[in-house]
Amino acid sequence: MRNTLFAVAAALALCSTVASARDVEFTVVNKTAGTMKALYGGPSSSGEWGSNILQGSIPTGGTLSVSIAGTSVCKYDFRYEIAGHEPLEEYGVDICAIDGEEFVIE
Repeated sequence: MRNTLFAVAAALALCSTVASARDVEFTVVNKTAGTMKALYGGPSSSGEWGSNILQGSIPTGGTLSVSIAGTSVCKYDFRYEIAGHEPLEEYGVDICAIDGEEFVIE
């Protein structure tokens, strides 16, 4: 009986881990005073920015759709590089909470 309960508990833990992976999509809106030249992002726990998400630039008032596939992490850090300004950094953004929404950068 004890082995059966352990097996069931282990299976439930594995299922909950696998089930938590999801695709997250949101729209970045550039409300800064300059053109966004680069956007880096990565899980807060990694300490790495990751690759530049932009395939070009986002002018003031412009938007970009972002899709993060198969993530099981909701807290992300972002770094924005704006022409003519110091880079901006934002930590602990809950991307799961903004899934399907706009993420405004001011």
